[in-house]
Amino acid sequence: MEAIKEPKQRKFSRFLLLQALVIGFIKMGESVFFFFEQNYLNLYLVQVLNKEAIFVSIMVSVSAVMGLILQFLFGIISDNTRTKYGRRRPFFIFGGILAGISMITYAFSGSYILCLILDGIIIAIGTNSYLAAERSLIPDVFEPEYRGRANGIIYILGNIGLVIALGLFLVSEDLFGYDIEVGSQTVTYISQAGFIALLSIGGGFIILGGIVGFLFVKEANVSSFPPKKKISEELKETFRISELKKHKEFGKIIIAIVVFRTGISVIMPFLFNYILGLPMDVVQLLIAIMVLSFPLVFVFTYLMGKYSDKFGRKRMIPFAILFVAIGTAVTPLIGLGDNFKYWLVLLCFPFVMISILGFDGSMDTWSQDLLPENKRGQFNGILNITFTVSQIIGAFISGLVVDTQDPTTWGLIFPIGAIFFVLSIPLFMKVKDTLKNEDKI
Repeated sequence: MEAIKEPKQRKFSRFLLLQALVIGFIKMGESVFFFFEQNYLNLYLVQVLNKEAIFVSIMVSVSAVMGLILQFLFGIISDNTRTKYGRRRPFFIFGGILAGISMITYAFSGSYILCLILDGIIIAIGTNSYLAAERSLIPDVFEPEYRGRANGIIYILGNIGLVIALGLFLVSEDLFGYDIEVGSQTVTYISQAGFIALLSIGGGFIILGGIVGFLFVKEANVSSFPPKKKISEELKETFRISELKKHKEFGKIIIAIVVFRTGISVIMPFLFNYILGLPMDVVQLLIAIMVLSFPLVFVFTYLMGKYSDKFGRKRMIPFAILFVAIGTAVTPLIGLGDNFKYWLVLLCFPFVMISILGFDGSMDTWSQDLLPENKRGQFNGILNITFTVSQIIGAFISGLVVDTQDPTTWGLIFPIGAIFFVLSIPLFMKVKDTLKNEDKI
């Protein structure tokens, strides 16, 4: 099925703008939910249920394995769904409500087994059905010449959700915390009432995202889709050698994205350790991240989308990566103790935040251009599997080079991450440019 067609025009139409805003709200629900899922579900096991780290590791591992399997399967299922509501829309309301209610229920649980079932299985089912539909919907709705701008708008709204979640994270201890003695240290814990409030917010956002997606997304009539196929048939077709040879460019961009995201995965495990270890008060931190960095991320995201539609994908991403990598690599010069330089925080933090958040829209645009038309769901599932590879490699490298007992080593994550960003550039240059507009839009 082709993307919903708009008459050829020089401007982004009102219809496309409204659809981008709707999908952006779906993305916002996802962003808030996953921030809370990643930061508070594990913390709940430790601070409310008093479980050791091994129990956290088991739950995270189960959730990760389920995610690898389920997003791929739900991608295939959504590709072959034929209802009067469309292919993707039913999965928003199903996944959003299931995941949201499960997160809220989690905050009332007094049982580790229930928490494991809720996060490792039920939330995994809900979120991966939601994600499979959302990631496939964008290329369904937007033709390539409008896709960059659409992703720019969608990811800005998604990152606004992240700002909301991060703001609550920074003040959660003040709002819901209490101090306890752990050995010789005083540690701030969040009360169960605090977890109920926070996880209700996270669950509520994805529920709203699912409802908005179901009510307001516009899909083409299912009569225009090819006949349904069984999952077994889809799997046989996808992994035939002859079929894989047809998608060499998709394979190339997967490799490039894995290398780039390995750089992000080197930075992320110790990013908050590094930030919170700097001698900054809350006001300075909010200025550096909320007031300066995030607005620049929004501007960068939109401009990358706009100009990749105008000039093509290959012209934009490599040069932007090099520029941002340089800014990220010099972050350790901020220093610690008497050598701390706040003006360098204001200079470097925007580059760090852009490297982590600013490229997702433009890279997704390029990879969406290369998705097989009738197999977008399952190929997005394949792309999701590769993200796990980058996380494993990046976290391993980060753990090797950072001494958690010595804060001076935390800054090493930035130049090492930047090396991977630069290494991805020649790999992106090998991928064909999917949009070479002769008519400048």
